[in-house]
Order: sequence, then C-alpha cells, then structure tokens
Amino acid sequence: MKLAYTVCTPDTKGKYLAYRGDLKEMFASLKGIGYQGVEAFVRDPREMDQDEFCRLLMSYDLELAAVGTGPIVAEDKISFTSSDEGVRNEAVERTKAAVDFAARLGAQVNIGKLRGNVKQGDQVQAKEWRDQAFKIVCQYAALKNVTITLEPQCRFAIDNLNSTQEALAWVKQQQLSNLFIMMDVFHMNIEDKSQAASFIEAKDFNLHMHFADNDRGVPGTSKIDFVDAVRVLKALGYNRYISMEIDQLPDCYSAAKASFDYVNRLIKEG
Repeated sequence: MKLAYTVCTPDTKGKYLAYRGDLKEMFASLKGIGYQGVEAFVRDPREMDQDEFCRLLMSYDLELAAVGTGPIVAEDKISFTSSDEGVRNEAVERTKAAVDFAARLGAQVNIGKLRGNVKQGDQVQAKEWRDQAFKIVCQYAALKNVTITLEPQCRFAIDNLNSTQEALAWVKQQQLSNLFIMMDVFHMNIEDKSQAASFIEAKDFNLHMHFADNDRGVPGTSKIDFVDAVRVLKALGYNRYISMEIDQLPDCYSAAKASFDYVNRLIKEG
C-alpha cells in the first residue's frame, strides 16, 4: 500500500479537506514526511499551469495518485444531473479536462458529488443524465488509458449510490471496462453495515482509498477501526494508494504528518 495526501491545485479557491499552499512548498513538505503521492483536487485543469505542476511533482519524486473532482461542484455548482443542459455539458467537459490532466501522469479520475443528485424533480430523467455522462466520460477516458472511479458517498453528501453495495451494483450494471469504485472509510462508517465485508465484496473493483476518522480528523484519533481496515486490505492484497482526506487541523503540515505516522505504522506492523 502507498500513501498519498490530498492537495488543492492552483485553479481552486475554496476550503477543502486538502493541503493548500505553494506547490513547491507543499510537495517538499509531503515528500519530507514520507508520502509517495498526492491526490489533486481540481476545479478546472484548463486554468492551471499543468506543465509546472507536473515538473514540480516529478522533481520531488512524487506520483499523482488520483485526480479529485469535488471543487467542480463546490465552486461552480456543476453536476451531471443539472436541469440546465449547458451546465450538464460543462460538467462533462470539465471531467474530460480532468482526464487529460490525469493522463499526463498516469492517474485515475475520481467522481463523487459531480455525479449529481437524482431525487429532485424527474428521477428517471436525472438517472439517465447521470448514466449517460458516465458513459461519455468513460469512453473518452478509455482513449487516454485513464480509469474512472465512482466514490460511494453518504446520504448527507448526495442522494444516490451511497453505500458500497449500491455503488458496486450500479458499476456492474453500466458494463464500462474502465469504470471502478474508490472507497472512503468516512462514508462507509455511515452507510455500510460492515467495513470488512465491504472491502471483501469490492476487492475486484476498489482501486483507491480515502482515510479519515469519523469526525474527519486524523486517522486513529476517534472511532473508526483503522487497525482492522489495514489488516483486511493487506489480506486482500490491496497495493494501491490510500489518500488522507481530512480536516487540516491544527494546520496542513501537522495533519499530514500525524496521518502518515499513524497509518504508515499500521502498514508496517500488520
């Protein structure tokens, strides 16, 4: 298993569960702590200096673990299920831009809230819009050798595909060769009956992980059983990235270091 930390890219302005700052300083700090990669939270990659991002990332021998799309929704209120056709089209174009960015460094693109809500208005139509957007995005991503991952998120974040089981059933139904899931223990703690059972059930589809405790704090500081999580993931042969997606308290560096020290110890001891 490899450890990554979420970072805000220069095109974002909001406050996220991610490191924010000068790229060079962020990458130097994360490399110094021991992280092997970063997960980039993007709003519109077309508005950032991708060459500079890639150059700096490689200069610190870090990988791009994944591209997260949350800021697209948070800052610009764009989603796959908007009632406005222009907004839906822009959501797809933004995702394609994220795919282009991810392709430069061999990463995947994660989709959470970007899929949109479906229980407002015509549910059948909203689900059709959502599913069609995923089809378009996955077909485009396949041309770039990029994988798309759906993040099951809890009912307090979005109104569909909340549990691991719901997400798995939906992904299998879509029959898209480059569509998988990523799992976030914060959301699993709310929606799934058993953390271990979900890991086992999703083992062939889970390509990425988010770690945060149940209060969005540093792993190991509250109630989620990370000892069991790491033990089960190791038993299943999971060898991909775990990204920390947590509140940046008391500051970004301290949160990143405390998270790395705890989870890295579990990995080495398990």
